[in-house]
Amino acid sequence: MTAWVIPAVHTPLLEQLAALLQERGTHGWLVGGYVRDLLRGVPGSDLDIVVDGPAITLAREFADQTGGAFVLLDETTDAARIVFPVAAEQPLVLDLVRLRAPTITEDLQLRDFTINALAVSLKRATASGFTDEQLIDVTDARDDLVAGRIRMCGPTAFSDDPLRMLRAVRFAAQLGFAIEAATDAAIRRYAALIDEVARERVRDELLKLLAAAQAAPYLRYLDDVRLLTRIIPELEVARDCAQPSQHFLPVLDHLLETVAAAEWLLARLGGERPENNVAETLTDQDLRLPMAARRYPQLTAELEDPSLLRERMAQTMLGGQPRSVFFKVAALLHDVGKPQTKQVRPDGRITFYGHPEVGAELVAQIGQRLHVGREATGYLQLIVREHMRPGQLRSLGPNLTRRAIYRFWRDTDPAAPDVLLHAMCDHLAARGPLLSLEDWEQHVAWTGTVLRESWRATETQRSTRLITGTDIMRELQIAPGPLIGRALAAVAEAQFLGEVQTRAEALALAANIVRGDASSLIEE
Repeated sequence: MTAWVIPAVHTPLLEQLAALLQERGTHGWLVGGYVRDLLRGVPGSDLDIVVDGPAITLAREFADQTGGAFVLLDETTDAARIVFPVAAEQPLVLDLVRLRAPTITEDLQLRDFTINALAVSLKRATASGFTDEQLIDVTDARDDLVAGRIRMCGPTAFSDDPLRMLRAVRFAAQLGFAIEAATDAAIRRYAALIDEVARERVRDELLKLLAAAQAAPYLRYLDDVRLLTRIIPELEVARDCAQPSQHFLPVLDHLLETVAAAEWLLARLGGERPENNVAETLTDQDLRLPMAARRYPQLTAELEDPSLLRERMAQTMLGGQPRSVFFKVAALLHDVGKPQTKQVRPDGRITFYGHPEVGAELVAQIGQRLHVGREATGYLQLIVREHMRPGQLRSLGPNLTRRAIYRFWRDTDPAAPDVLLHAMCDHLAARGPLLSLEDWEQHVAWTGTVLRESWRATETQRSTRLITGTDIMRELQIAPGPLIGRALAAVAEAQFLGEVQTRAEALALAANIVRGDASSLIEE
């Protein structure tokens, strides 16, 4: 007989809740993903409880009793949340929801997927744990867990809530499970219903999907079932948009390949080799790697100070998602402006002049529609608008100057490192099996050089300024205006290049800028 033990950090809280429910004549069950993950041996920090009584009222009382923070989730479904600050990085979250059916077994059958349709009475959620005989499993969920299978609980799962189609793919990506045939067929049949779902809910699921280490094959699956271009319709016109010979894929396939390259690079930065965590029944297992890495298993991307880049990619943005998630979104959207700017010359050459700027405008529309927020949208726009800059700098060869690098950093700050890393991903995705190892190694080395200079520019900016805008106005007796900003920018650049080192030299340069005679002190 198998037994599962609930972590010691959770049992006192659950026992206290069970006692409160008993006092109120109410029954409660631990359900859903928490039980699923217990059975998988990876218990989480989010506890889902269903009760056969007033969930919101009980949640308020329990929050008052324990000192947790009460959060109202939904009055219509009678759902509330209590947050306990166990650790600042990952608080303990407990959700209370009223049963959606007369009994717990009927409630479980209304859930999205069998692997989430598991329950155990709170009376059994003690330090001694519970056995498989005490586990409530009315949909054969344990069989699906063993088989690594995503299966909908019933035929109306997706018509009841179309977001579940996206959740199916997200769970498959997170768990490395396969979507079983009937569920796959239902997703294809109901794909158009995703249009009816609130954009915020779609956004959250898409970002959770991209948070998986190997999301690229599942993005391809989303495209195959035609969910991806319903969520981001701007990508549909990219499907058959052919490209010049420098690319071996049309635009949409190239964008998906760039996400695979981004995941390969992020794994390399973390000192990892991407493992096969992709269900073979969902897609070709090799799709977890970009084609260049499949062609050249020895491919590397050794950069200095990868810990700085890892820390950067772990920084959180919208909804607590790491920067790496939005880096993947940028990879997915970086050429979204190509179809609108495509021109075929009389000699047959294909051009996309202006596509970064058009793409940045489209990204603004996408960000607004999905309610991504100002910070994340600005980040995406910056990478999309500037994603050609590294290639332009590389084309300078030995003529690349520190001034050019500084101006690249200035124009792409605060996303300069991300733009450089994206250029590496774009390179891999563009060339694929046609990649030149020598050219790739030169690109990696070049990126390391520019990254070092960009970090140096950041440190220079953070160091004590030689002068401020107030200094310029006071010393030169001028009023506030755009000229002040121009003078400060010139001083910052000259300071980085070592052309000014003292306050007096900085003021002299500022004076020349203000007088319109900076040519002798700063190159244009």
